Amino acid sequence: MHIIVSLFKWLLGLHQLVWFVAGAVSFSAITYFYKKLKEVGRFSKGSYTFVVLSALTFAFTTLWTYDSYIENEVRAANMGLLVFGGLAVVFAIIAHRLAPKKNVSKAATEKNRKGDKN
Repeated sequence: MHIIVSLFKWLLGLHQLVWFVAGAVSFSAITYFYKKLKEVGRFSKGSYTFVVLSALTFAFTTLWTYDSYIENEVRAANMGLLVFGGLAVVFAIIAHRLAPKKNVSKAATEKNRKGDKN
């Protein structure tokens, strides 16, 4: 019983809980953007790769800042926000630029062609 209680305390310690939540938020963001890009017809492997990199870098930024403040390293926390947060924003901008323009459906294209012939 003592082993189970110790394992439960380890799993729900504040530090591990923060890492767990960051992982869950990253996974949720990656899944959300995957579905959203597919839904609006702007999915490409390149853009999705940079969406994943951006989400993971943002999670790393959050964790770096949290751990640095816990260790009372304020300068490291601020530099982490600046460097890794900036990198996450750059990845997000690249993902947006690599996303293809919204595709016109084939049905609409065929309808326009038929209208032009008549």
